[in-house]
Amino acid sequence: MKMRCPHCKSTAHVRSSYEVSDLSRETYFACSNTACGHTFAAVTEIHRTLSPSAIPDPKIRLPLSKHVRRKVLVEQLMTLPTSPMPPPA
Repeated sequence: MKMRCPHCKSTAHVRSSYEVSDLSRETYFACSNTACGHTFAAVTEIHRTLSPSAIPDPKIRLPLSKHVRRKVLVEQLMTLPTSPMPPPA
């Protein structure tokens, strides 16, 4: 993983990282420009699901992306049983 240095805009490379929680990680970066020498920390956080897991962990609560919610709703509506009663006149 790379980021740009916020000061000189050179590439900054990962030096180390650690898991903060199941959904976040803190990463330490060092600027590749030796004249700049900036080192900094960034937090990466998982904030929504784009494609649901086939083996979900019940402890993990992530909102679904809008396109996923729409797809799930359509799939649920398609599997609903049809009513044996005719529609009202």
